[in-house]
Amino acid sequence: MPLPEGAETITLTDARTHPDGGPMRGRVIVRPAPKIVSNADLGHTVQGDAEGRWVDGQLSLTVLVADASGYDPTGYTHMVMERPDGAPGRDYPVSLTTALGPTIDLAKLAPTEPYDGTYVLVPGPRGPKGDNGQDGEDGPSAYDVAVATGFVGTPTEWIATLKGDPGTAPTGDTVGATRFLDKATDKPFTSTTLQADEQLSFPVTAGGRYSIEAMLVVSGDPAADLMLTLAAPPGSTGHWAPAGITLGVSDGTGSIRLTRYDPGQPIGVGVTAAGLIVAPLGSITAGADGILSIQGAQAVASVTPTLLRAGSWLRSTRTA
Repeated sequence: MPLPEGAETITLTDARTHPDGGPMRGRVIVRPAPKIVSNADLGHTVQGDAEGRWVDGQLSLTVLVADASGYDPTGYTHMVMERPDGAPGRDYPVSLTTALGPTIDLAKLAPTEPYDGTYVLVPGPRGPKGDNGQDGEDGPSAYDVAVATGFVGTPTEWIATLKGDPGTAPTGDTVGATRFLDKATDKPFTSTTLQADEQLSFPVTAGGRYSIEAMLVVSGDPAADLMLTLAAPPGSTGHWAPAGITLGVSDGTGSIRLTRYDPGQPIGVGVTAAGLIVAPLGSITAGADGILSIQGAQAVASVTPTLLRAGSWLRSTRTA
């Protein structure tokens, strides 16, 4: 159902590369936290999800903002659920308000804590003028209608029936919590000095053990190749493997390097002009509070940057 004219909306846009290197494809679902959002004056109710699809790598999806004038409740969050075709998805709550403007890029939205918003019981619109020319009485509120149709309970109890269970917001660093990091822009490596990819980095806690898996889309000068490591705070222990082809290949075929390496120990993997997929994996126990990150460099210096491309991703679950 289209949103009524005059309703305050925001359009979510996105343009990125699919993890397989082609244009993004799949769908995005945007779900308001409350089960029902309504505007008595407009006679409009929002229930359930809004859904859009990437078309040739482009997404455009328009939804009602959480602070739309005349709508009840107000100030809630939306859950964004990204579902790329044939690739891992991710879910995160965001605050979509008029302050963001009429359009916002999904990559610029920072996840926030889930919140259902604030409900305020309001009367329905006034009835028509009576024979004496005076305004009619206020119409029944939504609570009044609920009581008339069989609901038994106080207004507070009725409001509680409209709110879904927000659950417990994960901190992102508790046992069992999984974090999924998606690269929005390319990262160029132009020297043989290792650099962290800021989009594939996350904080860890001393003593925490983290499983790691990633899908890195890499391209550049085949003569430069890629130097790669999984960097962790001082004193960290564990094992990882690059799961990339060995150096010196030109057609993407060769031995897969699955040798065990320590955290922070760099190793070279091959790159072809057409680009390759490198899929590092491992398990790291943090030796101190700090940052765990994918780091890269050129194995051999070249004026042509070695690119860690948008659409690459890193997933980690804290296992202990």
